[in-house]
Amino acid sequence: MIDFRYHLVSLISVFLALAVGVVLGAGPLQNSLGTALNDQVTSLRADRNDLQTRLEQTETAVNERDEYIVAAADSLLPGRLKDQRVAVVVMPDAESGDIDSVVTEIETAGATVTGRVNLTTAWAETARDSFRSTYSGQFSPYLDAVAADGNAILGQGLATALTTEGDNATALMELLTASDTPLVTVDAQPSGPASMIVVVGPRTVAASDGSEPTAAATPEQDAAAWTSALTGLASKATTVVVGSADAKADVVSALRAAKAPVTTVDSVGQATAAVSVPLALAATAAGTVGSYGFDDGADAIIPPVAN
Repeated sequence: MIDFRYHLVSLISVFLALAVGVVLGAGPLQNSLGTALNDQVTSLRADRNDLQTRLEQTETAVNERDEYIVAAADSLLPGRLKDQRVAVVVMPDAESGDIDSVVTEIETAGATVTGRVNLTTAWAETARDSFRSTYSGQFSPYLDAVAADGNAILGQGLATALTTEGDNATALMELLTASDTPLVTVDAQPSGPASMIVVVGPRTVAASDGSEPTAAATPEQDAAAWTSALTGLASKATTVVVGSADAKADVVSALRAAKAPVTTVDSVGQATAAVSVPLALAATAAGTVGSYGFDDGADAIIPPVAN
């Protein structure tokens, strides 16, 4: 049986420990802990300021690089697309500023923009795959050569509608813009047939959970459908697709992974991409299909520049 003296000794020990803790906390330990915490805060503040300075320097360097590229384009591009007529095709979620930058450089190269059309998500929605397969049959009578895949036929129809004139072109555009959920909406009515086509895709949207970024397209859209449609488009006209290649679902990534015979430019939204587009159009018209930019699958940073 534990007697009273044992309880007394235990209580005294507890109070002694508390007293020692209070004394140390108010004295030597308080100073050392406070000093350590202050040192840590000072170090973290210095790291933050250093990172902020480096970020500002990087942003300045990027802005200066873009200014240099744009200034160089004013000397490099004029005359590259002389007498060419370019139709602009905009994919869902493409940013207006990116479209404007591409158009500016196309016009700097001497081309005329004939018009602008927007592609809807109906081109790639998995729920409308059967519809596209069936609907493409209505395009066949207006095309010289027809692809085996329905999505590719629709792309061929769009290219023919934009680069030719006459009854066939009119009928194809009517098919593309028909119904309450059309494949195409017209932003700027084409002024006549184009000789080239530029497709502007969306940037990559970063995932909020830190995982691999995803394309702006919804999960219900099939990247393979876009690949097939754009391959069909390029089979009928000189075509360049500018977009993102940061994620597997990005349009440029999908085209490159499929080894599609379509000229691509990645890093949409950057000055280099906008300047590369007219050069890529000229190279494609001359018979060179390539992939340009900084991301996976690129053959070169910029297209070849003819003398």
